[in-house]
Amino acid sequence: MGNDLVSACIFCAGLLLGTNLPPPPGYHVEAGFAYATAARRYEPAPGSEDVSDTTPKFVLVGFGGARQPAAGMGAGTPEAEWRVRVALGPSHDEQSQTPYAVTNTNATGTGRYENYALVLRYPVTSRGSIETGFTRRFQTSTDLIDIGGERLVFTEERILSAERVDVAMGWRQRWKGFEAAAAVKYVRPNGSNDTAGSFHITSGDVWGGSLEARARFGAWTLFAAGERESGSLSVHEENRPDFIGRNTEEDARLESYRVGVGWEIGKRDFFLQAAYDRTTLPFVSQAVLGTEVSAFDAGYHPSSFTKVWLLDLTARHEFLPGFRFKLLLRTSFGDETLTLTDPTGKLATRVLDIKRSGVFGSGLSSALGSPEATLGFAVELSLPLKGP
Repeated sequence: MGNDLVSACIFCAGLLLGTNLPPPPGYHVEAGFAYATAARRYEPAPGSEDVSDTTPKFVLVGFGGARQPAAGMGAGTPEAEWRVRVALGPSHDEQSQTPYAVTNTNATGTGRYENYALVLRYPVTSRGSIETGFTRRFQTSTDLIDIGGERLVFTEERILSAERVDVAMGWRQRWKGFEAAAAVKYVRPNGSNDTAGSFHITSGDVWGGSLEARARFGAWTLFAAGERESGSLSVHEENRPDFIGRNTEEDARLESYRVGVGWEIGKRDFFLQAAYDRTTLPFVSQAVLGTEVSAFDAGYHPSSFTKVWLLDLTARHEFLPGFRFKLLLRTSFGDETLTLTDPTGKLATRVLDIKRSGVFGSGLSSALGSPEATLGFAVELSLPLKGP
C-alpha cells in the first residue's frame, strides 16, 4: 500500500509501475487507514486570505502475489507480480475568506474518494519482465456556498469532480544489483465545476512515458524516476446571465520527477522519496476558492500551472513471520499560478498567486504556507508460494 492512492491531490503523479518497498514474496493481503489533506491559499488583499481545502479519510485494502528474481538480480522489484489495491473514503470540503474583507464567500460540503490500482508483471526472459499498470483516482463532492451574505445563510449548491486515470505498459530489465524500466503512458485528467452561476467541464487524453532506475548496495537501495505526459483537452464552459456555451481545446501537461533511498536493517525497512510535480491544466475542480467562484460566474476561463514538492516516508516492521506493520507519511507544499482570461475580451486578464498550503498555522507559518499532510498505517499478512 503506497501513498500514490491515499494522496488528497488527484492530479499529482503516483507510483504506477514502480514500488517503494518491495512486496513480500508469496501471496499477501494488506489493510489500513489514512488521513490526507490538499489545500489552496490566496491573499486577495493585504491582511486578508481566501483558503480552501479537501480532507479525505481512506480505508485501504490490497492483495496480490509476487515472486522475487534470482538472488542478486535487480534491486527489489519482483520478476513476477500481480497486485490489486483499493482506497475508498469520505471527504470534507471547507472554504472561507476573511469576513467582509473581500466578497465574503464561504463553502462547506462532503464528498467521497474512489481510488483503484492494478499492476501486472510477467517475466519474459531470465532478466526482463513486461509490466502493465492501471490507476484511477476520483473525487466528487457537493458543497453549499454562501456568496456575499451573512454567514450560515447558504445561497446555492456546487458539485465538483476530479479524476485522473493512468494506464501504462513497459519493460523492466535487471542486472546484478541494478534494474531499469521504461513505459508508455496514457493519462486522462478530467474535472468539472458546476454552480448556479457557471458550469465548467473538461475531458480528454494525454500521452507520454516514464523512465525508472534502481540500484542496490547491500542494505541500501537508490531510486530515480521521471515521467511526462502532454496533449490537449476539450473544455466546455457556460456562465450567467445567458449561459451560452463555449467550446475550446486547451493544452495540458503533467510531469513528475522523483529520487528515493531505501534502507533495510534486520526486520525493519524504510524508504524515503522526494518528488517534484508540475502540472498545467485548463480547469480547477479541487479546493476551489471563493475568489474563483466569483471569477467563473463572471465568465473567466482558468489556466492553472502548479509546482509541488512532496516528501514521502514509508516504514515497515516485521513483528512475526508473515506479519508486518507499515507506516505512511507524506508532506507537500508548492505554489500555483492561476491565469484568468475572458474569452469575450471584455474583462481584463487576472493572475492569482496561490499557495498549495496554508490551511494550518498563522504568522510566519501562514506567510510561508504550512505543508499539506498525509498519515496512514497498514498491516500486511503474507504466505509463501508453494513449490519445489
